[in-house]
Amino acid sequence: MPIVESNSSKLVLVTGANGYIALWIVKGLLTQGYKVRGTVRSEAKGKQFVETFSEYAGKVEFAIVEDITKVRIC
Repeated sequence: MPIVESNSSKLVLVTGANGYIALWIVKGLLTQGYKVRGTVRSEAKGKQFVETFSEYAGKVEFAIVEDITKVRIC
């Protein structure tokens, strides 16, 4: 018998998460039970992203990526 994993523990990263197409992708992932981390360019856009999916509290988060062309050495 195959092992079936639940999507509820799987986290998916969506870049440009507040864009038109990405919002539909995020909605689809959330309705399938995935957790979503979206990248946005500012905290304000991140808060708006989370508010858009407020009915999925705890399953939506964001990371700020201001500009991918800026070089940061860690």
